[in-house]
Amino acid sequence: MRSEGSPGQVPILRSFWIGGFEGADHLDPQARPLDMARSNGHLAQLDDDYARAAERGIRTVRESVGWRLSETAPGRYDLRRPLQMARSARRHGVQILWTLMHYGTPADVDLRDDSAIDRFTAFAGAVARAIADEADDPPIYTLVNEINFLSWAVAHTRLIGSRREIGDGSAADVQSSRESGYEIKRRLVRATLAATEAVRRIDPRARFMQVEPLVHVVAPAGREDLVPLAAQVTDYQWQAWDLLSGRAEPELGGAPEMLDLVGINHYHSGQWEVETERRLQWHERDPRRRGLDELIGNAWRRYGRPMIVTETSHVGAGRALWLSDVSSQVERARESGIPVCGLCLYPLVDRPDWNDAGHWHHSGLWDVVPPDQADVGMRRVLNRPYAQMLERWQRRLPEARKRPASRPLLLVLSQFRWDPMLHRVHHLMAELCEDHRIVFVEEPVYGLGEPRWVRRCPVPGVEVLQAHTPCPRPGFGGAQVPLLVDLLHSHPGPAALSQARAWSTTATAAPLLAALGLRPWVHDVADEESAFCACGHADAVATARIAASGRSSHPAAIEPAGEPRLLLAHGSALARSLGGCRTNVLRVDNAVDREHFASRSLQAQGSEALEASRLLAGIEGPRLVYTGTIDERIDLPLLASLADARPDWQIVLIGPTRLPTDRPLPIRRGLHWLGAQAYTLLPYLLAACQVALLPYVRGPRTATANPPQLLEYLAAGKPVVSTPLPDVVELHADLVEIAPEPGSFVRACERALGRADARDPVRQARVDALLSRCSWAAAANRVRAAMRQAAQAAGSLADVLEDRR
Repeated sequence: MRSEGSPGQVPILRSFWIGGFEGADHLDPQARPLDMARSNGHLAQLDDDYARAAERGIRTVRESVGWRLSETAPGRYDLRRPLQMARSARRHGVQILWTLMHYGTPADVDLRDDSAIDRFTAFAGAVARAIADEADDPPIYTLVNEINFLSWAVAHTRLIGSRREIGDGSAADVQSSRESGYEIKRRLVRATLAATEAVRRIDPRARFMQVEPLVHVVAPAGREDLVPLAAQVTDYQWQAWDLLSGRAEPELGGAPEMLDLVGINHYHSGQWEVETERRLQWHERDPRRRGLDELIGNAWRRYGRPMIVTETSHVGAGRALWLSDVSSQVERARESGIPVCGLCLYPLVDRPDWNDAGHWHHSGLWDVVPPDQADVGMRRVLNRPYAQMLERWQRRLPEARKRPASRPLLLVLSQFRWDPMLHRVHHLMAELCEDHRIVFVEEPVYGLGEPRWVRRCPVPGVEVLQAHTPCPRPGFGGAQVPLLVDLLHSHPGPAALSQARAWSTTATAAPLLAALGLRPWVHDVADEESAFCACGHADAVATARIAASGRSSHPAAIEPAGEPRLLLAHGSALARSLGGCRTNVLRVDNAVDREHFASRSLQAQGSEALEASRLLAGIEGPRLVYTGTIDERIDLPLLASLADARPDWQIVLIGPTRLPTDRPLPIRRGLHWLGAQAYTLLPYLLAACQVALLPYVRGPRTATANPPQLLEYLAAGKPVVSTPLPDVVELHADLVEIAPEPGSFVRACERALGRADARDPVRQARVDALLSRCSWAAAANRVRAAMRQAAQAAGSLADVLEDRR
């Protein structure tokens, strides 16, 4: 058996979840020295930062010693900083993974000169001697951070200091730069190998983690001639690891045992087109992207070494979703047998940009309040959506806490994309995933090439599949059916599909369900109003009733296997229109995440607040707001009349526009169309407005409408003005100003503005009573109970879910 420090052995980490503190110490392009641990206040708040990390279940962190910062003169070292870090970490039960060279070098060291090798080896030995007795765990070192990136940056750019002389761009200059970059890479590898031996002599327990970015590079569309170049550029990522492991140029001293642990850095920008340098945008779900699990698999097959995801994060409102996506991919890699031993949120605490100290990335688990924005400089502000997502994934990784041994597969077919605004079905699935495996299939997107899935994981237990197919027909029917059937047979696969329960939110899913031989378990008619964009009320109700009867409205559809066991309706008007003599109609009212919208939950100096302020900059005066889809149900003439009657008001409209091309949006100085915004931003945007609106048209198109944003408005503490929708009048007339025509709507808004800041205890008590009954968890439990009853009525005990609530 190998000793505790044997190369290639799975490392001992105090926690699977790791926090990285930004520690770059190079010179920026203007030759200004960076000290990132000081720039964000980390050095002054070590105890507090480590304590916060430990409280969040993060007991392993990455820290940088910094060669430039530590070697004050040739052979003279000031190592007080790493010792301070080590002792503080020990007080809080935190393990440190050390990086020695984070791009910076002493002023007299040139990476183009072989003398750098001995200098760095001596420095590494000094650090190892200083740290050896400071921790009980075997130390884990990254001697040189990102050899591939560093050699490219020094040879090809001015990112790392100002020594690089940019040439004339000629072929000869490019070739010279490429050769220089490879020589620097070889030199850094030689320095790493020599330093590894030196550190092992001082501390035989030491482990070594070689950290490099994993990337994916493609040719631009229509440029088949660039496919070989894209493959070549992709393969550059292996050079440092190949040299260290002896796969390439073994005469340098590389050997398999020198590649001890593989550290993987991956960000959204790590996939791009060759030559154009255009990024394959993650937030746009570019189908050419590859999942991190696939990239990890490539590295595992090549090296077969334990791996740690050493850096990953996103910025702003995308942080939580990125974490969920990456975590799901790491989970898949682990399930395939790859020893991914840890996942590092990098940075754990936000950091300013290397080249612009005034620009903060908003990429940390904690944002930072810079000194010019608060009395107390560098205060940490926990990003709640990010933290909540981390907590959910900590229940699954590295080992899932107790879950049902067998979770039924719920195959959801929906016209509502899980991005960026959330619909009712998304909230329900985020709850039902506790005891179901959710595969959420969105309507296909047109794209050339072979049909393929683009996968996303918005919350643990929910996999979103978006098909990219060469069929331009929208929806789930017609020529899309055989393409989608083939894709579903590839994943999640025939075995899973044979046991699946189908849930649909659109009757157009009927042909696909029929082709799969699936009986629809649940059809949620709650959002069938979207059909009004393409047809009138009579057609929409007919569509809903066809869905209820188990027949398809598409003439070429195959008869599905029976009617839905449950037909969900979101309010009393819709339940009445669908009910008749039917017994499978279940009214499940809309709900709200009350805490998400409550003013007490807002963080005044968090990144969401800053982004909301940016979006509303220049929109001064009383603000009236609408959130939701802007389609043919919205009374655009009413909004125009409101803006004309009160030009001093600012009407802010937040949501995607889905209107026919012949229905332009009205243009007024007081109308501000902000487009779709992230769900995490909505509470902040609502908080900055005084009155919330439900400006729906009256008539058959909205006869069964029950806008879910009404509850969000009330949870945010906003007075609400609505047109007389039947469900609003019946259910909430005591809480909402209701006005049928432009003149009365203006007057109702004036009254609402007049009491926007007033406190009405009686009204607030009624709001509190309503919201206390309207949680998504309660709505999901109602659905669970109905599904159990439906299964029992069908006599299938295997379908009955245990009540785990």
